[in-house]
Amino acid sequence: MQKEGRLIHMSSLQRFATGCASFFAACAITAVAFAQSTTNRTIRVVCYNIEADIDGATAPLPGLIAPSSGGSVTNGGVLEGIGEENVGGDPAQPIDILALEETTSNSSTVQPIVDGLNAFYSFRNIPAGYAMSAYQATDSGGVDDGDGPNAMVYNTNTVQLLASVPVDPPGGIGQLGSASGEYREVMRYEFAPAGVTPTTTNEFYVYVSHYKAKQEVSDELLRQGEAAIIRTNSATLPADSRILYVGDYNVSSNTEPAFVTIVAAGINQGFDPLNPTNFVPEQWDLNSLLALKSEEDTSLHWRFDLQIVTSNVLYGVGSGLAMVPGTYHIFGNNGSVPYEASVDNGSNTALNSNLTTNITGITAAQLYQYLTTASDHLPCVVDYTIPVPVAASNAAPFVITSIVPTNGTDMFVTWETTGGTTNLVQVNPGDVTGSYTTNFTDLSSAIMVLGAGSVSTNFLDIGGATNVPSRYYRIRLQR
Repeated sequence: MQKEGRLIHMSSLQRFATGCASFFAACAITAVAFAQSTTNRTIRVVCYNIEADIDGATAPLPGLIAPSSGGSVTNGGVLEGIGEENVGGDPAQPIDILALEETTSNSSTVQPIVDGLNAFYSFRNIPAGYAMSAYQATDSGGVDDGDGPNAMVYNTNTVQLLASVPVDPPGGIGQLGSASGEYREVMRYEFAPAGVTPTTTNEFYVYVSHYKAKQEVSDELLRQGEAAIIRTNSATLPADSRILYVGDYNVSSNTEPAFVTIVAAGINQGFDPLNPTNFVPEQWDLNSLLALKSEEDTSLHWRFDLQIVTSNVLYGVGSGLAMVPGTYHIFGNNGSVPYEASVDNGSNTALNSNLTTNITGITAAQLYQYLTTASDHLPCVVDYTIPVPVAASNAAPFVITSIVPTNGTDMFVTWETTGGTTNLVQVNPGDVTGSYTTNFTDLSSAIMVLGAGSVSTNFLDIGGATNVPSRYYRIRLQR
C-alpha cells in the first residue's frame, strides 16, 4: 500500500522493440532507492472453510488451487484469484496468511495446498515460499461431515511463524465436544514479519476457530463455551497484544452469546470492523447485509466467516499490525448477488473490475465458478500493514538492467532493487511513433524481494514479445 508522503521511485524506463535483438532505453527516468527507518509491509490475511472433510473429500476440492497441467499448476484457482484482487485501493498481492477450517489432516489436505501454491507461483517466476504449521490439530470426533481440524498456511517471504499453540478446554482434548462447547481444537498462531527479529512490538496472534454449527439454543450455548475458552486464553497474553480472532463462527446475529463474548469488554477485547461498537443489532441470516454473506456460496444466506480484531489493530494505535481501512470483505461477494442465489448466477459484479489478471489471465467468470466448487463457504479477506525496519546500509540502485526475449514469445525483465522491499512490474503499450504516456498499469502482482542491500530479481512476461506495438516496462516500489 502506498502511504501518503512516501515516494514511488521508478527504474530506468525501458521498452523492447519487437523484432530487434536487444532493448533500448526509451526514457532515462532513473532513481536510487532511498533508505528509511521503517517501511510498511502489507499482509493479506484469509480465513476459509474449505470443506475438505466431508463426503469422502480429504484433498483440496476442485477450483481451490487447480487445475494442473504436466505437473505444474498453471491456474491457481480461488487462491490465485485472492492474490490478484485489488482491494480498497490496496494493490493485488499473494496471500500471506491462510487460516483454514474443515481440513482432514496436514498431510492429505494442507500439504497439497502448500505444494500447489509454491508450484503455481514458481511456474510464474514469482518468489514462492509457502509453508504450513507442523502442528496437527484435532477434533472431538471423526474427521467427516464438517468436523475436520483447523490449520494454517503462510508465506515465509513475508511472515515468520513463531508458535502454534492449541487452545484446549480445561482438562485437555478429552473435553472437546459437548463437555466444553469447543468441538474442533482452537489454534493460536503467533507471527512476526519475516526477516526481522521478533519483538513485542511486531508480533501478533491469530486464533483460528470453527464453532459448533446449527441454530438451536443449545448450539448457541455451546458456541459461547468455545468463545469463553478463547477469551480466557487471550487474557493470558499481554494486555496490548495485537490479535485476530478468525474463522467460521456459525452465528446468526451479533447478539448471539458467542459473538457477544468475543467482543465483550476486557483484556484483548475483539471488535467487528464493520460494526465496532456492536450497539446496532444485526441479524445475519436474513435478506439484508448481502455483501457480508459467506455461506452457502450457491445460496448465500449467512454471515458465518469473520475476522474480529483487537482495537489497536482496528484503529492502528501505536506501532504494529494495523488493518488497512476499506479492505475487509468477503471474496467474490459485494452485495450484487440476490439473497439465497449463487455467486455464479450471472448478476455478480464483485470481481468484474478489480482483478489484475496479469499472471494467468484468470477471469472473474472463472472465479465465480471456482468458488462454487472449492467449498460451500466464501473466504473472508482483509489486508493489514506492519512496520518493518530498513537499515541505512540497505540502500541500493533501483534500475532495470535487462529485457530479453525468451521462448520466442515471452519477455524476461531483470532489475536491481533493495532486499526487503516489494516491487511491481508495470507496463505501458506505447504507440506506433514510439511515444508513451504515464498511464502505466500493473503487470505483475506484488513481488516480495528477499535479502538485504542490492538484490537482482526478475519477472517473466508471458507473451510479452508478441505485443504490437511494443510495450514499455517500469518497476514500482510498493512498500
